[in-house]
Amino acid sequence: MTGAASSAAYAQNSADIERCRGIPEAAARLACYDAATATQPRPSAPPETVGASGAPAAVPAAGSPADDASRAQPVSERTEPGSQLVATGTLEGGQSLIAQRWELEDRYKAGTFRFTFYRPNFILPITWSDEVNQTPHSPTQPQFDPPGDLDKTEAEFQISFKMKLWEDMFGSESALWMGYTQKSFWQVYNDEMSRPFRETNYEPELIWTLPTNYDILGLSGRLFALGVVHQSNGRSDPLSRSWNRIYGMVALERGPFVMQIKPWYRISEDDHEDDNPDIEDYMGRAEFLLFYKWAPQITTALRLRTTFKSDPAWGSAQLDVRFPITHDLRGYIQAFSGYGESMIDYNFRKTSIGIGVSIGTWY
Repeated sequence: MTGAASSAAYAQNSADIERCRGIPEAAARLACYDAATATQPRPSAPPETVGASGAPAAVPAAGSPADDASRAQPVSERTEPGSQLVATGTLEGGQSLIAQRWELEDRYKAGTFRFTFYRPNFILPITWSDEVNQTPHSPTQPQFDPPGDLDKTEAEFQISFKMKLWEDMFGSESALWMGYTQKSFWQVYNDEMSRPFRETNYEPELIWTLPTNYDILGLSGRLFALGVVHQSNGRSDPLSRSWNRIYGMVALERGPFVMQIKPWYRISEDDHEDDNPDIEDYMGRAEFLLFYKWAPQITTALRLRTTFKSDPAWGSAQLDVRFPITHDLRGYIQAFSGYGESMIDYNFRKTSIGIGVSIGTWY
């Protein structure tokens, strides 16, 4: 091949690779890379690389055992574009949504100390509520009167990620994760109160995961997890709210449908230190998450929390809808009704709806 022809082929190949970067679905993007690199001109002789001793080191020939071993490296050790962090969620080839999210199979493992998506990351510039908690209180905290009237319309955003701390613990298939979620409610339209942050909740947790393989009621059980979680609003009395929990979780799926069942036990506190002793009767004792992937970038999720009591039979429901805008940016609609949308509102009932954008997704 002449030098000019080689340069033209290289330019075309670079353009094809650049086009591949814009494909949001991981499997489709990787297939695009494969097709682009398959047409790249190969040199007539393998280039020499310099070994650790300074002598030329041989490059494995295509199809050789050494080349096959290179391709079989774990995802965390590859440098190809497909090894970079991307939102999971493809169903091509019968792939598991749960296995992708929690890296339950070798092909999905990305190694330790890498940030991945956990709960939704979103910004809702407009969230409207039918009621607003003007005088928060609890059985152990006196009523607080804010220095002004809170607006029913505000902005809301959430940052959430997880990171694997330990892979294949003690030679098993289990793993240890750290998760962190931070959610803020901002009175950005309340000029009279100087646009304060009404509430911010902090939720760090440790999660131990174990892949499972069983069938029940037409669903495949893919994951069992145990976790310990702290949630608080980081405020001083009389607005301080917090609780610590231990939870178990099972995750089941069937194609585009995922169900998570997560009951928890609250770690008790001394009566004189408990800011919210009745929080379980409002924010619940378990959570059920139902997720469905309608299309490559259209998803819905329904989160239900229950107290397991007939009186008071409180709790909450939240519906999330995501739809594509561009690449990994999605439109996001969130509707909530019940108790405990935030820690300060754990015993306050409200209905709200917000609209904005989301980056990434649960699955």
